[in-house]
Amino acid sequence: MPQTVKVEKNIALIAIIAISALYGCNPSKEKDGEAFEITAEIKGVEENTPIYLQKVKDGELESIDSAFIEDGKVTFEGSLERPEMLYMRIGDSRKMINVFAENSNISVTVQVDSLDKAVVKGSGVHDDLMAFKKHLEPIDEKAKKLSDAYRMAAMQKDEEMMKDILDEYEGLRQEQKSAIVAFVGEKSDAFIAPYIIRRYLAYEMEYPELDSLLTQLGPNVHNSEDYKYLSERVATLKKVAVGQPAVDFALPDTTGNPIAISSFKGKYLLIDFWASWCGPCRKENPNVVKLYNDYKDKGFEIIGVSFDEKRENWIKAIKDDKLTWPHVSDLKGWQCEAGKLYAVSAIPATVLLDKDGIIIAKNLRGDALREKLEELYAAEGQN
Repeated sequence: MPQTVKVEKNIALIAIIAISALYGCNPSKEKDGEAFEITAEIKGVEENTPIYLQKVKDGELESIDSAFIEDGKVTFEGSLERPEMLYMRIGDSRKMINVFAENSNISVTVQVDSLDKAVVKGSGVHDDLMAFKKHLEPIDEKAKKLSDAYRMAAMQKDEEMMKDILDEYEGLRQEQKSAIVAFVGEKSDAFIAPYIIRRYLAYEMEYPELDSLLTQLGPNVHNSEDYKYLSERVATLKKVAVGQPAVDFALPDTTGNPIAISSFKGKYLLIDFWASWCGPCRKENPNVVKLYNDYKDKGFEIIGVSFDEKRENWIKAIKDDKLTWPHVSDLKGWQCEAGKLYAVSAIPATVLLDKDGIIIAKNLRGDALREKLEELYAAEGQN
C-alpha cells in the first residue's frame, strides 16, 4: 500500500471527502466454488480497445489478463483463493474500473467518463462496499460543507473562521472514526472489515486500540491479506508501545558514521521522524528548535531520523532549519529501517524515551511535547 504523509488539518479536511471512494470485500456465493467470470459493458470506449485485468502484488499493479472491447463489452475468467480487489485498466490510460471480485458471475455496467459510478452485480463483496459507502454518506455530506466553508474562509483570509472550521473538523473526524468502527463491528466476519481497518484506521491507532479491534474479527477473514498485514502491524506496535524498552537501531549520520539510540541512555531522547519534503515536518521544526535550545542543557537530546532519499536535500533542510541535534538516515525514504521498526506510517512522528531508554510517549509535538518535558523535569526536581 502506498505510504502517505500525515498532512495538516486543513488538507485532511479536504481529504476526508474522498472516503466515499472506499472499496471493500465480503465472501458470498461462489461460481462453482472455484471460478469467476466478469462481464463488463463499458460505454464510450472505442471498439478493440485493450482492457487489462490487474491486481496488486508487492505494492505494484500487475496485469493478470487482457482482452479487447467487442460490441462495447469485455469478459474475463479466472479463479481467486479469496475475495480480492481487481482493476480493469482501459488501454494505456490511467482510467480504471475497480471491482472487488469473488468466485461468482459478476456484471459491470459503466460509462467511461464516470467510472466511479460503475454498477456491479453478482458480487457479495461489492455489495458490502456499497453498504459501507451508504453508511458514511451523512458524514461525507458534512465534510463537503466544511470543505466548502473552509475554502471560502481561506479566500477571505478569515483565520478565526478557518480555525473554527478545523476544530469542527476534528469532531467530524471522530464521528467518522466511530462510524467506521461501528460498521466493522457489524461486519466482523466479512472481508471488508480488515480491508477498511487497514486503510482507514490502522495508521492512526496505537497497539491497544488496533489490537482490540482486530480481535473482534471472525476466523472467516483470518486468511485475508489485509488481516495478515494488520496482525504483523499489531505485533510491531506492541514492541514499541508506551512502557516498552526502545528497540535499538543504528543509522549513519551526515558524515556516514553510525549512531545508535542506545548511546543516548542517561538523557531524555526524542526520536524525530521527518523528511525535507514533508511540509508539516518543516513547519514544526521551529518549535522543535526552540524546545531543544530550552532543554538541551538539562539532559534532553533529539535524534532526527530522515525519510529522505536524496542526501543533498536532507543536508540542506538541516542547515536551512537550523537543526543542531544529531541526524541519521539510510536514505531509503519510506523503506527506512528505523521507520519499519517503529511502525511509522506517517510523518512527522515522534517517540520520547526516558533516561533508561523506556518509551514514555509517542507523537507529541508543539505545546504537548513542551508540557511533557516540563512535567518530567518538575518530577525530577521533587525527588
